[in-house]
Amino acid sequence: MRPATRSSFDILYWFNLKAAETGRSLETAFLIKLLYLCQALHAASHQQQKLMPATFLSTEAGPIEPTVFLALEHGFELSSAVAPSADVEKTLNTVWQICQNKSLTEIDFILSFDSALKTAATRGRNAEITIGEMASAYKNGGPLSRNEIAFNKFPDGSEVAAKSSNLEAAPNAQQEVRFTADGRSVTKWVPTKRVSAKS
Repeated sequence: MRPATRSSFDILYWFNLKAAETGRSLETAFLIKLLYLCQALHAASHQQQKLMPATFLSTEAGPIEPTVFLALEHGFELSSAVAPSADVEKTLNTVWQICQNKSLTEIDFILSFDSALKTAATRGRNAEITIGEMASAYKNGGPLSRNEIAFNKFPDGSEVAAKSSNLEAAPNAQQEVRFTADGRSVTKWVPTKRVSAKS
């Protein structure tokens, strides 16, 4: 099946224009992960059609497209590009709206739920992530549709009470609030009665 765009660099050009509008500079690793998410999301909603003629590999650092990576690392960029079709731009806008304000760490967290990456990794170092695996992983949005829920969880999967304090009661003037290494609050308890041992 023919890819929906001419080149990965046309997509990169589009993302760089969007980033320039907000004054953000996009690092290579971030850009490649955006490309991967676009490829996967498009494949999921277009019967496994590739968005761009690109091959992604599963690495410890996440998905990588070797040719694009090398080109970006050596400063290659297009001075002009072929504009995406309305259908392609819909995919690009979806990914951009979700990811534009996220850090690389947050993108990596989203990708930690990616079953296609995990499946490819079982085949060995730098194994190709197939377009079928991407389409399956991003059916109905996959990790992208659950990322807001995921960010409201601790690493062990337990929910964060985002709308209320984890203090059971506000401390009074004599109590001191401290925090443990994992972020839980502890309050110094002051007894109201003295306890004395019988002699």
